[in-house]
Amino acid sequence: MLPAGVFAWFAGLLLWPRAPKQSKIQALVLASLGFGLIAWVVKRGGPIPWRFLIEGNAALIAMLAAISFLQLIRTSTVADNDQENRPRGRKAALQTLLGVHFIGAVINLTTVFIMARVLASSGKLARRHYVALTRLFGAAAFWSPFFASMAAALIYAPGAELGALIAFGLPLVAVALVVTLWDLNSVDVQDFRGYPISVASLWVPSFLACTILSLHAWNAELSILGLISALIPITAVCYLFFNRAIRKSRTPTVFASLRQHLRVNLPRMSPELLLFLSAGVLAAGITVAVMEFGIGFYSAEFGGPEAAVLLVTLVLAAMVGVHPIIGVAASSPLILPLNPDPSLLASTFLTAWGIGVAASPLSGMNLALQGAYSIKLAEIIRWNGRYALIMVIAAAALLQLHPAA
Repeated sequence: MLPAGVFAWFAGLLLWPRAPKQSKIQALVLASLGFGLIAWVVKRGGPIPWRFLIEGNAALIAMLAAISFLQLIRTSTVADNDQENRPRGRKAALQTLLGVHFIGAVINLTTVFIMARVLASSGKLARRHYVALTRLFGAAAFWSPFFASMAAALIYAPGAELGALIAFGLPLVAVALVVTLWDLNSVDVQDFRGYPISVASLWVPSFLACTILSLHAWNAELSILGLISALIPITAVCYLFFNRAIRKSRTPTVFASLRQHLRVNLPRMSPELLLFLSAGVLAAGITVAVMEFGIGFYSAEFGGPEAAVLLVTLVLAAMVGVHPIIGVAASSPLILPLNPDPSLLASTFLTAWGIGVAASPLSGMNLALQGAYSIKLAEIIRWNGRYALIMVIAAAALLQLHPAA
C-alpha cells in the first residue's frame, strides 16, 4: 500500500492545477482539519502517522481508477442508440429499474448518464425516469463490490466480510425496488417508456461479478479491492483486442484507445482524487486525536441502536452536502475503539451511502442531473424525500436484526 499511496499523492500534485476551484477548497479544508489535529497531537508529544497519511485511501483510489477502464467498453454494455424499440408500461419500468441497478452496480455512474440521455424527452427528464434512475442506482451502493462505498466500508471497517455485507444489502435493494414501483404507479406507470436492456448488455457486469466473487470465495484472503483493481483493466484491454479483431476498420487501435483513456479520462478524476486524499488526511488526524485524548462515540458499545443513530447522522450529513466518504472517514475512528462488529459497522456505512447518493440534492449524481436537465433542487427533495425517510426506517429496523446487533 505504501508505493500505491506515494503514486496517489504524486497524481494529486500533478492534477491539482486542473482541478475545479470547489474541489480545491474542499480538499484544503479537509486536509487542514486533519493536519491541524495531527499538529495538536504532535505538540503534546504524540507520533506523526506518516504511513497512515501516505497510504490513506490509496486502495479506494486504485479501485476507482480501475473501474474507469470500463468506459472503454461501455458502448457494448449499454446500447444507447436503440430509440425505436423502447418498451412501455409496468414491465418496461421494472426492466429499466433492474437494468440501471445491475449494470450500474459494475459500470457505475456512467450508466445513469447514458440512460438519462436516452430517456429524456426534449431535454427534460421526467419525474418517473428521474426516480427510477437515481434510486435504483443509489441502491447498488448497498451491496456492490464495484462501488466506492464498498471500498470505503472495507477500509474503514477492517475485518468486514463481503458475503455478510451483500446479504445485508440485497433486502434493502428489494425495499427500494418495491417503494419505487409503488411511486411509479402513482404517476401513471402505463405511460412509462423504458430503457431497452439486452442480454448482451449484461455479460460484462455478470462476468466481472462472478469472477471476483468466485476468486474471493476460493481464497477469502484475496483482497476484494485488489481483485477489482487488477481484473477490470485486464478485462477491458482483452475486450479491446477482441473487438478490434472482429471490427478492424470500425474501431480505433487498442493503443489509441488506451492512450486516450490515460491522457483524457483518468485526469478527469481529479475532483474524486483530491477528495479521497484529503479525506484520508482527515481520518488520520481524527485517529491520532482519538488515541491521544480518548475521544469516542458516546456509548459503551456499538449495537443495533447505535448503528441506527449513526445511519441517521450520516444521511442527514449527506443531505446538506457532506460527501459520504467524509462522514465515513470522520466517524470510523470514533467508533472503532468500541470494538464494533466490522460487518455491522460496514453495513451501516453502505446503507447511509446508498440513501444519501439518491436522496441528497447535493450529491454528485444529482448535481450533474440538475445541470443537464434543468431539475430544481426543490423537486429532488420532493421526489426523493419520502423515499429517503422510508429507506432510513427500513434500514434502521434491519440493523436491529443484524446478528451482531
